[in-house]
Amino acid sequence: MKKSLLLLVSVLFISLSGQSQSLNVSSEFQSKYHMLDSAELYVPRIAGKSFTPTAPPTGTIRAIAEWEPMQAVLVSYNAGFGIPYTLIAEMSQNTKLITIVESSSQQSTVTNNYNNNGVNMANCIFIIAPLDSYWSRDYGPWFIMVNNSEIAIIDFPYNRPSRINDDNVPIVMANYMNVNWYGMNVMHTGGNYMCDGMGIAAMTNLVEDENTSLSHAQIDTLFKQYMGITRNYITTDPLGDYIKHIDCWGKFLDVDKILIAQVPVSNAQYSEYEAMAAFWANETSSYGNPYEVYRVSEPNGQPYTNSLILNNKVLIPFTSNTTQNNAALAVYQQAMPGYNCIGFIGATSTPWQSTDALHCRAHEIADKNMLYVQHLPYWGPQPILSQYTVSANIYALSGTTILPDSVWLKYKVNNSSWTQVMMTHISGNQWSGAIPQQTAGDTIRYFIHASDQSPRSVTHPIIGQSDPHKFYITGVVPVEEKKMKEALVFPNPANDYIFVQMRDCNAPDANIKLMNAFGKEVLSIDKTDCCNKMIKIYTKDLAPGTYFISITSGNENLLKKVLVMH
Repeated sequence: MKKSLLLLVSVLFISLSGQSQSLNVSSEFQSKYHMLDSAELYVPRIAGKSFTPTAPPTGTIRAIAEWEPMQAVLVSYNAGFGIPYTLIAEMSQNTKLITIVESSSQQSTVTNNYNNNGVNMANCIFIIAPLDSYWSRDYGPWFIMVNNSEIAIIDFPYNRPSRINDDNVPIVMANYMNVNWYGMNVMHTGGNYMCDGMGIAAMTNLVEDENTSLSHAQIDTLFKQYMGITRNYITTDPLGDYIKHIDCWGKFLDVDKILIAQVPVSNAQYSEYEAMAAFWANETSSYGNPYEVYRVSEPNGQPYTNSLILNNKVLIPFTSNTTQNNAALAVYQQAMPGYNCIGFIGATSTPWQSTDALHCRAHEIADKNMLYVQHLPYWGPQPILSQYTVSANIYALSGTTILPDSVWLKYKVNNSSWTQVMMTHISGNQWSGAIPQQTAGDTIRYFIHASDQSPRSVTHPIIGQSDPHKFYITGVVPVEEKKMKEALVFPNPANDYIFVQMRDCNAPDANIKLMNAFGKEVLSIDKTDCCNKMIKIYTKDLAPGTYFISITSGNENLLKKVLVMH
């Protein structure tokens, strides 16, 4: 949809300087506004809301994950922030801080408070717009990438029917950022949504409770059309509380990492939490490997999963119990090496709650000019190959040129030092490099780096050398070292089938094997007179994950990796 001019937003850049917080927001106000109060229970779900449905975007759509590059963080001032100034000051040090206020007088009040509490005023941006509450997470914008070339915003009907000002904030932000926005007609809330940046999203069945006219399949279809979500997890709520927000007990930490809260055996919900952890441990991430499930102890409703990932920082809600805080911090540091993990105790007048904490009250804003690296990494056991080709598509949304001498990969074998290998521009956005042959038993770690002229730099994985991709070499050796010139294997990722087309082959017949990531053969077919012909292999009954296609023709062999996703 074309950029809306429905709302004139006053944007003011402030360049001043400036230190603890005194908020006047009562706990009663907080409780009333984060849950539906008695008056709101009887408000019609859709009537009167400031939401406009639109057609979905066209082309390639990708939902942006929380850990991707962010240009700002959004907070809302509505009789207070709900977060301590220590947190606001920390966020402002390295990231733009966008504050929505309702008037110029509020802006003056906030500016004075910022100056008195150490907020970096050089990074402060004010937007004047009406508000109903400070829960920017719940009503704030969701970000997508369209055709790998631009950022856009997804708007949705906010599930607090009387808060039409909050509901309009995604449009306010689209106007400020000068980006397109699209209206997805699924009643929702940001605290009940998380994604991995590669087509997977998760939420509790609150989304079904609040969209009774939509089936599970219809919800999935809308998320695919508007956000590029190809696997949408709609889960139960182990917390068993009124809110049913997924960020109250779980959080994606990376593409293949998830944090799940842990409660004592004596807790009535213990079995539900353990079942949820076991469920995710048996699911396959977008990388094709099983999820790494991390557990953080929340014996008395501590909100440790309700954290915010903001570029290279993880901002964690702390309580008054230092021992429990330190244990939670250690879990984050183990799961997210390379990040600066910092804890914050909530404000006295608006303390953190088990159903409402730091993540609920702040919202990351995607970098509209981000440099994006698309790469499907090696992981787990890999056969012995003459080399391990590392391919990536690199997109500079700034429109600037990617610097060729900045595109490289670094790898290390076991405990050796890092070796840098330049990557070559193949065509379009595709770049390629190679890790040389390694020995059975070796463990290889690697990451990719790129820069553009904007100037921006990025690594894959996003934290780079501190937590690189990792795989190890098994004793499996291809049939022959000599390889056939080429074969087309598509689509990749695959859903119900894969096509294989051998090209320029020296022998007419071929054996095609499909092996899982552990080297186990799951399919083998023999084809005659197949050179330059299309061979269809059905994958609809295969479990999602990483597979290897081995094609042997005469004395030539080709091994290719393919991802199966349903």
